[in-house]
Amino acid sequence: MRERTSFKVGMVGIAVLIVLAAFFIPNPEGLAFEGKMMLGILVACIVLWITEAIPIVITAWLFAAAVPIMGILTPGETWAQGVSVAMVLCLSCFALALFVQYSTISLRIIAFVLKWAKNDSKKALAGLMVATAILSMIIDDLVLVLMMLPFAYKILDENGTPWGDKSNLAKALVLGIAFASYIGGWITPVGSVVNILAMGFAEQSLGVTVTFANWMILGFIMNIVILPVSWFALVKIFKPEPISDDALERIREERASLPGFTKDEIWGMLIIVGTLALWLAGSWVPALDAVVVGLVALGLLFLPPFKCVSFKRYVDESPWQVVMLNWAVGCFVAGMIATGAMTWLVNAVFGPMSALPVIGVMLLVAIFACVFHNILPAGAAVAGLITIPICGLVASVGGNITAAIFMCAVFSSAAFLLPLDLVVYVAYSSERKYFAPIDELKVGWVPSIAAVAMVSLVIPAVCAVMGLA
Repeated sequence: MRERTSFKVGMVGIAVLIVLAAFFIPNPEGLAFEGKMMLGILVACIVLWITEAIPIVITAWLFAAAVPIMGILTPGETWAQGVSVAMVLCLSCFALALFVQYSTISLRIIAFVLKWAKNDSKKALAGLMVATAILSMIIDDLVLVLMMLPFAYKILDENGTPWGDKSNLAKALVLGIAFASYIGGWITPVGSVVNILAMGFAEQSLGVTVTFANWMILGFIMNIVILPVSWFALVKIFKPEPISDDALERIREERASLPGFTKDEIWGMLIIVGTLALWLAGSWVPALDAVVVGLVALGLLFLPPFKCVSFKRYVDESPWQVVMLNWAVGCFVAGMIATGAMTWLVNAVFGPMSALPVIGVMLLVAIFACVFHNILPAGAAVAGLITIPICGLVASVGGNITAAIFMCAVFSSAAFLLPLDLVVYVAYSSERKYFAPIDELKVGWVPSIAAVAMVSLVIPAVCAVMGLA
């Protein structure tokens, strides 16, 4: 239905009517005309994002143009304020991801996991999820899923698994990889682009900075709980069938035929280890700026005589739309802040919650954020829309801002309930059709509830013990 031209035209018409309605209705108390229009445009933008009547990135830029058109900021100010460190950091993250994707590292990991798991599909799923979560520490969720799914498909093909949604092993493997990429991406700030976005938006509006090391502590705690919970839900709800001996033997033979690591792979792995070490050390040594370290790593990947990544592949296959969406959302958020619309939105939407205890506020905003990303399939856009209001609300009731930032990143990256977010959508939209939307909902509610409980109850307590703001 979404692909029909008539549907897309109708959704664009509804978005236009929303903007016109915003123009004619009276200004709400405490909000100027420009702020009112920004909110109306925001609602129209959400309609187009949800329905994808216009590509998500194009929609974001269309509405970002409203900021200079309405005279809120000059064009130069708009584009400058939309730039964030996340955009520059993506340059190195994309290259690191491509190196891992096209090296033999992933196949070696899969073969090691299956050697340990043997015929036990539950153990195989656990191993694949742990391997995916570890790789997700440095590879963005979407890129990692695109990289890992072919290995799941290989296991299924070697096992003689038919296409379609009849195999519980297929459902568990495919959704397990998608879920683990979300969860592992919480471990480091660079594990998911939206982590950096949430950190940047919060620092821009509230002046609160989260160090790499502190983020990793929170991320590890989340993974220790949510990864096993997700695995348990997948194996108990789907009950995957075992992997055949023939399938295991064929994969072992392919692994055995691999030569040793090439000099390019050794060089690339040294760069990854060194980059992670310097990113971690940057929590205590300010000179080791994450972006600067990443840019140096980017240069080293292309340093002759090594050929870790093809420049053509880097240009052609990196998800540059993430950078463009990041920039556009940043421009729009700058307009929201300049007009006071963001502050007004906090008071109007979350204001009634201010009378609740801090725990109640954290619980309600966590539920809101969890549901919001499942209906708005654009993680960067979700981060741009919820981070500043939620962090502002939490700060106003005396809550922990670091915990609020982490919460926003968690639910801006992960959408466990519906296959609308690109990370799950790339698996759902495959011609193999291994699962239906109801399958994800049937299992996804478990990690969703667990994540809500963790970010609203456990993480704030951990932040308090660590002395974080």
